[in-house]
Formats: sequence, structure tokens, C-alpha cells
Amino acid sequence: MPTVTVDLKTPWLAALLSWAIPGAGQIYQKRYFKGILFLVCILGMFGLGINMGEGRPVYVNYYVAGEGGLLKKRNYGYLSQMLVGAAAMPAIIQSSRFESEENTWRLTQPIDEPFEGVVRAGRDVASQQAVRGRISLNAVPGSGGQQIEGHLVGTLVETGEPIDLKLSQPPRERLDSIPVGLRISADPKRHVQMWVDQVQQGPEGLGENLIGSVARPLRNWYQVPLQDNELQDLNGRLGKRWELAMVLTWLAGLLNILAIWDAFEGPAYGIRPATARGEDREPPGPAPQ
Repeated sequence: MPTVTVDLKTPWLAALLSWAIPGAGQIYQKRYFKGILFLVCILGMFGLGINMGEGRPVYVNYYVAGEGGLLKKRNYGYLSQMLVGAAAMPAIIQSSRFESEENTWRLTQPIDEPFEGVVRAGRDVASQQAVRGRISLNAVPGSGGQQIEGHLVGTLVETGEPIDLKLSQPPRERLDSIPVGLRISADPKRHVQMWVDQVQQGPEGLGENLIGSVARPLRNWYQVPLQDNELQDLNGRLGKRWELAMVLTWLAGLLNILAIWDAFEGPAYGIRPATARGEDREPPGPAPQ
């Protein structure tokens, strides 16, 4: 009975394709069932882990507080995650972007986004009222450099009363935080803290301290290195779910080793690959008498 064979085509190329996209090497070799099986199972596991971890389990570095600022630490779990290929490659780009000059606390582009937060008198939490609306912020030249000003148009969440607030950059001596958070960060929400210059519409005595957030674009938070406060928040809120999310992304990378090896060497048993090995050579002649 003839041996059933598999044409591995160019094995190194098939292996590279299966690293870049799990199962792509098998599909290139026209082993469609196995290719789709690898694709669905491995990327499905990887995607499930990302979903459970709120889109943030994949990152190259993380930063912890230390003397003189944040200290950079390596995420060794990424060595497993990167085996998934293209799906984990944005983390390398985001690590570079996070440390680049384009990542700044300064407002480099105007903000015009939906806003959720609170207004309160100074740091008096008891006086705060939840607000929701649309905030617009722009950078303008000032005597000390860039200044930020804008408007919030929306409503008080509790009463539904409309508000229109004229905003400016917080006075340095009144507030500890800066007006807007980093442009690029692992948190999907960008922190905003502004000073209420004037209540153009709304109740008197609303407060002068506006604190809240706007959404970051996906490209500015997905697979970005985590900071210490973000790691603590994820561990505190998600608990073991966060740990499971990390493990699932690691396992997806380790499982893709099987797909890469299968694309390069062919099936482990049962069906022999069609390669130039011993079975392709001429059978030996009769033994000398």
C-alpha cells in the first residue's frame, strides 16, 4: 500500500507564517482543517485572555514607583505571548511610543470628547456632584508656556439640570495634578482635571474643581506598558480574573509552538511528510554474496 504523503512546500516559510498567524502555515500547505483548527483555538484563547483582562494583559514592560521616579521592569511573560506572532507585536511598538517624545502631559491636539466626572469645591468630596456631557479643550500660549482652556456642556447626573462651564488650567497652588494625563498610557481613559472659571449655565456654588476622564483612542492604550497604579487597579478590581487572563495569553503562545513545529516538520505520526529523506532515495540493491 503506498505511503500517504503531505507536501510541506517550503517548510521554513510555512513555519514563519504559522508564527505570524497561527495556522497560516498549514493553510499555505493546503492542510486546511488543521490550519483553521490552530487559527481558531490559539487566537481564540489569546483573544479570550485579552477580553478577560480588559484589553491589557499583553505588554513588554511595566513601571513601578522608585527613588527618582518610575523604574522600568521587564514583563517576562511577554516572551510567551510574542510566540502568537502579529497579534502580540503591537506591544513592541507601544513600548517604544510610550518612551518617545510624542508621549507627553502637554495637550498636543485639541480634545472634543464625551466626558464623565464630578465638580466639587476644592478637595471637599462631600460637595461633589456627578456631571456628564461633552468637553472641548484647547492649548493656548500663556506667560508661563502652554495653557489649557475650554468648555463643558452637559447635565448634572442626579437632577438632569443643564450646565455650561467655562474651564481653564488649574492654578498650580490650588491643585496637585496636571490638567490632562499622558497622551499614551495603558488606561483606556485619559485623566482630566480643570478649573471652573465661570458657570455660564447651572446652579450657583457648583464648585471650582472639575475632575473626570475622556476616552483614549485605541492606538494610544492597547498593549501599552502598564504603570504601577494601573497594575494595582487591575489586580484589585479583577483579582484572579486578571491572573487567568495573563495565563491564557501565555498558553496561547506556548501552544503556537506546536503549530510552528507542525508546519516545519509535518505531522508527528500517521502521515509522513513528502520531503527528500530516505524514502525518496533508490532502494539499496541486493546484498553482496
